[in-house]
Amino acid sequence: MDSPSILRPFTRDDLNLLTVMANVAAVRIEHTRLAEMERARQIMARDLDQAAEIQQGYLPSVAPKMPGLDLAGHNAPCRTVGGDYYDFFPYQGGRVAMVLGDVSGKGMPASLLMMGLQARVQALAEEPANLASVMTRLNRLTCANCPSNRFITLFFCLFDGETGELTWCNAGHNPPVLMRADGKSELLRGGGPVIGIIPEIQYSEYRDRLEPGDTLVIYSDGVTEAADSLNEEFETERLAETVRLSRHLAASQIVERIRMAVAAHAAGAPQSDDITIIVAKRVAEQAKRVAE
Repeated sequence: MDSPSILRPFTRDDLNLLTVMANVAAVRIEHTRLAEMERARQIMARDLDQAAEIQQGYLPSVAPKMPGLDLAGHNAPCRTVGGDYYDFFPYQGGRVAMVLGDVSGKGMPASLLMMGLQARVQALAEEPANLASVMTRLNRLTCANCPSNRFITLFFCLFDGETGELTWCNAGHNPPVLMRADGKSELLRGGGPVIGIIPEIQYSEYRDRLEPGDTLVIYSDGVTEAADSLNEEFETERLAETVRLSRHLAASQIVERIRMAVAAHAAGAPQSDDITIIVAKRVAEQAKRVAE
């Protein structure tokens, strides 16, 4: 403050006037700050929306049509972008590979690691002669680029539509549910640790067979760990029961039944993790033609 008169002291009225002017200035400054924050928020939201659009473009828009197999997939990130990844790789002779991976964490860091994983899987998935060697190489490549506080679980399987043979390799992922045509379920157990931590790990592959009417459900932990308002999780038992009751439906309908069952269990509780599902159902008609 200043005054043209060196003899006139400031008064209470001067203080009141200064207070009013300062309050007006403070309001204008706060409005400007809030407007800048809103512009920054809009830019970030736009960038996230574009990132989500790009990320969804890396996931299958539709499942491939394969002889002897009805396929469907679904992905729902809990935030704008997510860390779950799934894919299908059809090959000659009625074979198809199915991959589902889950990067630890959420949001943009997980989505960036997911896109790196997708690139490496696509590079290694050309006609895999041995899934164990593919997973071993994938782990070694991932360890070279994965932060020390991150890891990835991954399930990689190969199905032969003519014979029904299923070969899989599991790196720390939830064991898939195999629902038999008669309603009996089992888990595809066996596998190694998560990828991205220990580069020297050697993985093994396992085998089973899908008979006509059998259904394989591969899922991320966002399905079984979906919790209601009392923090009770959906769990594998509810998933298996949902698949059992809908096993007569098409693969896409089974996916929808699982999605609806998870949503009903959560009962409005916010989604806390990415949800990804692959359903593969062996078609009886194709198997019958092969047998003939």
